[in-house]
Amino acid sequence: MSAIRFDNVSKRYVLHHERTRSLQDLFVRKFSRKPATYEKPFATTEEFWAVRDMSFEIAPGQMVGLIGPNGAGKSTLLKLLARVIEPTRGKVYVNGRLNALIELSAGFHEELTGRENIFLSAALLGLSRPQIQKHLDEIIAFSELEKFIDTPVKHYSSGMHMRLGFAIATVIESDILLVDEVLAVGDSNFQRKCFERIAEIRECGTTILFVSHQMAEVERHCDRALLIMNGRIIADGVPTETALTYKELTKRQRTDTPDFYNVEYVKYQVPEEMRVGERAAFSVTIKNNSREIWNGEQGSGTRLVSASYHWLDRHGNMHQFMGPRKILPRNLAPGQEISLTNFILPPTTPGMYLLELDVAAEGMGWFGAHGKPGPQILVQVLPAKSARTNGSPEQGGDLDRTNGEYNEKKLELRD
Repeated sequence: MSAIRFDNVSKRYVLHHERTRSLQDLFVRKFSRKPATYEKPFATTEEFWAVRDMSFEIAPGQMVGLIGPNGAGKSTLLKLLARVIEPTRGKVYVNGRLNALIELSAGFHEELTGRENIFLSAALLGLSRPQIQKHLDEIIAFSELEKFIDTPVKHYSSGMHMRLGFAIATVIESDILLVDEVLAVGDSNFQRKCFERIAEIRECGTTILFVSHQMAEVERHCDRALLIMNGRIIADGVPTETALTYKELTKRQRTDTPDFYNVEYVKYQVPEEMRVGERAAFSVTIKNNSREIWNGEQGSGTRLVSASYHWLDRHGNMHQFMGPRKILPRNLAPGQEISLTNFILPPTTPGMYLLELDVAAEGMGWFGAHGKPGPQILVQVLPAKSARTNGSPEQGGDLDRTNGEYNEKKLELRD
């Protein structure tokens, strides 16, 4: 019997777009003798299929990776599994108790201490007080927050939130575990620790669905990978082969560019150097040069636009597709600008890379795949502080600071 089965599943949203009346129309009405009446802006609707005709099965004990660009339908698939939303068509079958590692700190009360939040969050996840007390020391030890466990979590960093949330969520025994990019925050040592915990859970026979943009992690830990694009399963098989298919499908083909993808990167600020396992802040100001409204946080069923990035390796190949994204905090009308700040996660291998900024839309993919790419910035990724290196050029090549060019082992980045 399958642990998970999707039978011809589809999920449809109805998008509502409002368009204001023309300036001429407003001028005529302003000076009209007819009494003024309030009229709503023109409204149009559009169907958006986040998932379409999706069928697959996952056997008990398998660890399956879900890969694909932002807006492909991965999160919708997880929501359907977790019963957060219901399918428009088709059937979703889940055999056993399901636990989701998605928004790890969503249930935290900022005024309560870490210890108090353990009891609160674990209770919300179904544990009794004696069960929580039994696992309390284990949760605190795993999170490595012994010194801060009695401090209000409003003083915690995002990494500390993640550590505590992960420690709480993984003490609950489950038959199926959903993991959605929860390891994007935290240093490399703690990420390794999290994967070790997931491996332990897997050894107990738990079925794991793992969503990640880190192809290397999917290839290393998963038995199988599903490639999802535009709400459909494009490939299903061995992780290395599926990742290769993904790379081929995401090669740039910029022919007829829809107006929707007309973005201008007004200014940006990114680090020149980073270290493996350490994140860094970046900012970007984008301008909507299209004739359509770009949607921000407007609720379910909205095609959300977000800013993100990806890495290109020394050969110009995609090393990491779509880092943590930043959804627009508001709608962006044609001609308007908005400034966004977020953080960058470096590749796990030291070297010289191109960081390319991106804009993406739910269900419409990456803007750079349809129009011109975003800015490309040369970034040197240094080894982790704890790592010992011998300065070998194979680790990425050194930068000759005297003339601003590479040494004789210079890297061949794409044009």
